[in-house]
Amino acid sequence: MENNQQDMDAHQIDIGHQQLAIITQLLQMSINMRHIDELFLWLSHSIGQHLNVPVIQLWSYQAYTTGQYSAELRVTASQNPLFPLQVVNNAQVSERVRDLLTQRSGVSPQSVANTFSPDQADLLTSYNLHYWACLFLSSDALLPALMSNDLSHEAVPTPLTMAVSLFTQQVFNPNLLPTIKHILEHALSIAKNRGLLLNVTDSPLGNPANNQPQQLTFNELIPHRTQSIDAIQANNPLTNATPITDKQARQFYFAIDGKKTITELANSIQLDQQEVDSALQFLLKLKLIGLHEPNGKAMDSSLFFKQL
Repeated sequence: MENNQQDMDAHQIDIGHQQLAIITQLLQMSINMRHIDELFLWLSHSIGQHLNVPVIQLWSYQAYTTGQYSAELRVTASQNPLFPLQVVNNAQVSERVRDLLTQRSGVSPQSVANTFSPDQADLLTSYNLHYWACLFLSSDALLPALMSNDLSHEAVPTPLTMAVSLFTQQVFNPNLLPTIKHILEHALSIAKNRGLLLNVTDSPLGNPANNQPQQLTFNELIPHRTQSIDAIQANNPLTNATPITDKQARQFYFAIDGKKTITELANSIQLDQQEVDSALQFLLKLKLIGLHEPNGKAMDSSLFFKQL
């Protein structure tokens, strides 16, 4: 019993040393950084190496001049350079994180089997990633647009709302998440002092309190058809209509009435979440449907399925 306590104390001291090392190095490295995403990428790799976290993702909300908001993956860092990033950079993880950003909450460490679909959980465990957790961070500072954002001309500085997604091989040490959160809070303070985060007065949208992300989940959006249902049913090559070869996608498409939300449609035709996601990806990829907010405002579907 005494030896176990000594081991725990030693591990706690080591985590404390690693935390100090990361923050000290960041103070030095940040002098030459020109964009917040440089800091995020360096920090993610450093946390992974020092604290033995195999995969880390940093997600944030991004606002656009159109009034839309999206959940953006800013960086993914893996300790294994051969790790295929699509194992974690996909719609399954994206949807889970997007819901947490909307709820402004994190998730305590848990088995991937209890979090993701069986297929996604099997994929993660095949790469020896058995546990997942997510931290939530927010600040009144404004986060610049992604360096790699294709819509950077429409993106505007956004009140910092972030989710930190963590995948590990083993059960989380109780001190790991508080330590990482402490490091990130220090990092945001350093970033603000270095000018990598903006002040509220720098925002072209004015007071961010008037521009908070709409508290809509993905499943509360309303699909609309972009092609005539008569043309689809005719299956006539002269109509230029795209055939829907996927059975569940076809079933979902014909249920769309421009009024029901994704959840309501799924319930009406008795599809589970995984089946709905697959059907939506199929239809969005072929541009057979568009997604709208309940007030009728169209959403850019590519903001939800980046991999399409």
